[in-house]
Parts: sequence; structure tokens; C-alpha cells
Amino acid sequence: MSMISRGLGALLIAVPLAAATTADRIAAVIDRQVITVSEVTQMAELQFFPRGTKQSEDDYRHDILESLIAQALRFRDVERFGAEDVPKDSIESRVQDITKRFASPAAFDAALRHAELTPDEFRTLVKRQLQVEQYIQERFAPLIFVSNEEIETYYKGTWTQQRRQRGLAIPPLNDVREEIRALLKSSRLQEEIEKWTGQLRQRANVDVYAWR
Repeated sequence: MSMISRGLGALLIAVPLAAATTADRIAAVIDRQVITVSEVTQMAELQFFPRGTKQSEDDYRHDILESLIAQALRFRDVERFGAEDVPKDSIESRVQDITKRFASPAAFDAALRHAELTPDEFRTLVKRQLQVEQYIQERFAPLIFVSNEEIETYYKGTWTQQRRQRGLAIPPLNDVREEIRALLKSSRLQEEIEKWTGQLRQRANVDVYAWR
């Protein structure tokens, strides 16, 4: 039996509390949905979530667990409104992005086998992640507006200061206006995502136990 069928939880299916076996430690419980320590290990082996350059193993595993919890909460909300399909090309593109985190495609294939996942099961995980991202873009992104005044303020302040600290030239505002607009929109979108996720977490009963 592959590990995914035992509940590769937050991204794929809800695992009832009663289904958790004594052989595996519980990492977290979201209402009655269980995330196990082995699932955290599985995601770490597959490098499903990006890892910081100097991030310790313990911090990375903790971040993975928090990401699984957030993904589970978000996907519940997505399902309430109906998860839309994702183009196969988008799925394959994300799979390739994750594969590039390994030394070679063969190393990724080996990690997949060690995690006891088939390529199709892995693509299902990727699809669920993309469905959440697609929902975010449709729900939150259109509501974010950045004015020219805000762009100019950021250009004269933070943006210019950071360029000078790095010894880079300061191009005219009009040459970088859209770049700064995209940067500010991305930052505000992330703030909306964190706010939304926080609200979802407040409405749920989330207990965290371990990630190692």
C-alpha cells in the first residue's frame, strides 16, 4: 500500500482521527483530519516545498507541517466553491520545477520511489496545490490595486535605498513602474493570503504535536 493511500493528508484527502495507526506519530490534527509525521517526512524527501538555503532540517520540517496545515485549511474553502480543473501543462510545469530541486531527474525518481508515491499520485498532489493557487488568483488578486502615488513613494524610498545598498544604478521611475507595481501587488496578495489563512485557522480546531 502506498503512503498516499494512508493519507497524504492536507494536500489530498481528509484522514479521520480514528484512521491514524499507532505505528505512526501524529504531527497535527485539524478538527478530525490527521497529518502524520511520516507525511512530513515524505514531503521533505520530495522537497515539495522550497527550502531556504541555510534552513536547518528541524526548521524545514516545521515549515512543511505549517504548509500542510495551511494547504488543508485552504483546500476546504476551495471545495466549498468548487475546485476548478487545472491544465495538464500547468501540472507538468510545476512537476518540472520540483524536479529541478534535485541533483538530477534520476534523484527525483529515487525520492519518489522512497516516498512510495507513483508519478500519478504525485501529480495529484501538485494539482491540489495549483487548484488552491488558482482560487487565490481568482478571489483575491482582482481586488488588489496599487496607485501611481504608492509606486512613486516606494520608488523614492525602499526601492532606491535597496538599489544603492547593492551598488546598483537607479533607473528612471517610468522604466521600472510596472516592475514595482507587480512587486507591491505580490506583497499585498501575500498579506491577503496570510489574513485569509489566519481566519480559516481561527475557525478550525488545530492541534500541533510534532514534526520530527
